[in-house]
Amino acid sequence: MAQNLGRASLLALALLACRSHTREETFLAARIPVARLDSVLATADSVRLPLADARALLEVVAECGFAARAPHDTMTGAEVVAWAHAERARKEQANAAAQAAERVRQDSVRRLLEPLLAVTVVKKTFLPKDPASEQYEDYISLAFAYHNAGTKAIRAFQGDATFLDAFGDSIYSAHLKVDMPLAAGQTRREPARIVRYNPFRVAHQRLRDTPLEKMKLVWQTSDVLFADGDRLSLTAPQDTP
Repeated sequence: MAQNLGRASLLALALLACRSHTREETFLAARIPVARLDSVLATADSVRLPLADARALLEVVAECGFAARAPHDTMTGAEVVAWAHAERARKEQANAAAQAAERVRQDSVRRLLEPLLAVTVVKKTFLPKDPASEQYEDYISLAFAYHNAGTKAIRAFQGDATFLDAFGDSIYSAHLKVDMPLAAGQTRREPARIVRYNPFRVAHQRLRDTPLEKMKLVWQTSDVLFADGDRLSLTAPQDTP
């Protein structure tokens, strides 16, 4: 009896496989109006397409204006799948080209930004909590000085400050936005910046305990807004409507 059940199960699986294969062949041979291409998804639900084909179909149909890019007004399921793969490959190639172009642009901007600003830390102080003065948390005070080494006046800028120890390992890093006009060749010091001290953060512990003379500050400018309205930025420019 067990042998008969096994044969029946195998026969049922074979019938299901044949039925699924038939549905797939029907789907691939059927001609579909491109204007109703989204109906492909509903039809494909009952078809066991390879995962790569299903993903390609989903990506194409999910995009706005996909019908306008289709090569024909009507296409068979097989043609739709092939076109979906081609669209996916085209998109990946376009994305790769755009990313490569952006890397080239960023490298060019980085070379222009690098010599513009010199940033130094002139003072570091630990400020323990003092309830009598209504200071209920510990703070680290950092005073920065900025030098415009370029030939154009700067209105504002931002970048990343990283503190290194004697071995070149990172102690602490922070992103700074500085809204401070700097004439060409000018050096200005700003009021101290306050870091709320967290005793459970190793970076805060090392920043507090390492003497200033034993730290090196590495500054990387990411964005400069000049007084004349020009701008240099590592961030890709946004298209304006």
